[in-house]
Amino acid sequence: MARMEFSGTQEVMDELFKESERLEQKARGMLEEAGKVVVEAWKQAITEAGHAPPGKSGRATGDLLNSIRADGVRKSGDAYTSTVYPHGKDRKKQRMAEIAFVLHYGTSKMPGDHFVDSAEEKAEAAVQAAMEKVWNRD
Repeated sequence: MARMEFSGTQEVMDELFKESERLEQKARGMLEEAGKVVVEAWKQAITEAGHAPPGKSGRATGDLLNSIRADGVRKSGDAYTSTVYPHGKDRKKQRMAEIAFVLHYGTSKMPGDHFVDSAEEKAEAAVQAAMEKVWNRD
């Protein structure tokens, strides 16, 4: 029976492990940079839609604008995610995410203006550029 011997297997495995750790850090960095871009796009869309002071109705307080943040990067299974949305509550203890939902989709008495869709569309190219910049860094 033929006998086979391998040498250097452990070194190859160590290098592969280091590479996977490096790629994981790069993926986290890409999502963090993309989150910053999307936060700015949301803030711009909120301002353009008139939901920041002084606002269209004159009732805007700036709470929605100040509540937009990106969650930290999380790993769920094999995927990494980072979510951008309004956090916290306003001065009347109403959730900012609920306020954004109503402004985006509207109610039976108020049409929605879909400002989130606008923000996502505007951010798309900038997000890709930010992620590519992180990917190409050493």
